[in-house]
Amino acid sequence: MRLALALSGGGSRAMAFHLGCLRGLRRAGLLDQVVVMSSVSGGSVLAALYCSHADDFAAFDRAAIAALKRGFLRPALVRAVTSLDSIKAVAAVLPLAADRLLALAAGILLLPFAKLRARFPWLDRSPLRRWASRTTILRSVFDRMLGGAMLGNLRTDRPTLIVVACELRARAAIYFTRDRIQCWRYGEAPATGVRLSQAVSASAAYPAALPALDECMTFTKAGVTTSERIILTDGGVYDNLGLTPFWPDRDPAISMAVPAFDRVIACRAGYGLAVSDPPSFFPSRMTAAFESVFARGQNAAMKRLFDLSASGAMPKFLLPYIGQQDERLAKPVPDLVSGEAAAGYPTNFSAMSDAWIETLSGRGETLVLSLLAEHWPELARPKPETGTPRESLAK
Repeated sequence: MRLALALSGGGSRAMAFHLGCLRGLRRAGLLDQVVVMSSVSGGSVLAALYCSHADDFAAFDRAAIAALKRGFLRPALVRAVTSLDSIKAVAAVLPLAADRLLALAAGILLLPFAKLRARFPWLDRSPLRRWASRTTILRSVFDRMLGGAMLGNLRTDRPTLIVVACELRARAAIYFTRDRIQCWRYGEAPATGVRLSQAVSASAAYPAALPALDECMTFTKAGVTTSERIILTDGGVYDNLGLTPFWPDRDPAISMAVPAFDRVIACRAGYGLAVSDPPSFFPSRMTAAFESVFARGQNAAMKRLFDLSASGAMPKFLLPYIGQQDERLAKPVPDLVSGEAAAGYPTNFSAMSDAWIETLSGRGETLVLSLLAEHWPELARPKPETGTPRESLAK
């Protein structure tokens, strides 16, 4: 049985929940049957660690817990204060800001002269790149966690990893894999010399908090090689569920080929939207509008998954969803961590307490086991264990 596994976004919450999902699959004897793994944002952080960690699962589990307890915001702040990275970030943004202010003023003056204005593409496109930012500082923190691994260091005995980011110029997904980087608009680029942390930071650069990565890359498409400026932001902007590489109607002639799989497991670490305060001013209106579009996009992807599976175009799938209504589970395991207990953790990369790690990872683990017992009992082959990582953490 060949399984495809998608790990959604959701910051450290997603990391902890997906860690539990991996534990559940391992306990069921199915983790080794995962042949391809697609990840977004927080899911990419955990997936990159799993697919590059040099030791066994227990050592990976300990490394993931240590990363969650340490968090990423404080180490990034420490690096900003104790290194030249913050100075580089300021040095990168000030000329760009001045350039855009000058372009705005010139554009206003040229408004009555449309034909003349069209002769100056600089008004709409700055030649300057933001080569350092808060995101590159966070990238350094990810790089340390990943031991400086390159994309080419991804383990061949682990699932084929596809890290998903969003390329803002093309409004398209861009995929980072062990061998290549691919975007259907531009073609393929070799992964040689690209750090794994570059893919992870691009996938996790939530636009409301982190600047996009501004890079130049050489792509080849239909035998033609071009140099492209690419603007990379959170893969969740394009598809926060990480399902994009698995849709059956993708054309491998223009998009990346994916290893064949028989079933899909889509791990979703996002909560449902709650009713918020009235968005009275511009920032809150834009936030509410973004969250509405974001939620509708995820709902559309879920509906597409159900519809394609029902029609037979998509293989059977399992949906471990952190917000699962537990009363609808037909075969909950006795130690199921409830959705109510796991509710309310924010989407960020702050340090996580032992209690929350245990709760969120326990939710993922016990939910996977419950859903397997209900929907795929013929596949699950539970392994006897003297103690689960969740129990060890509690001790």
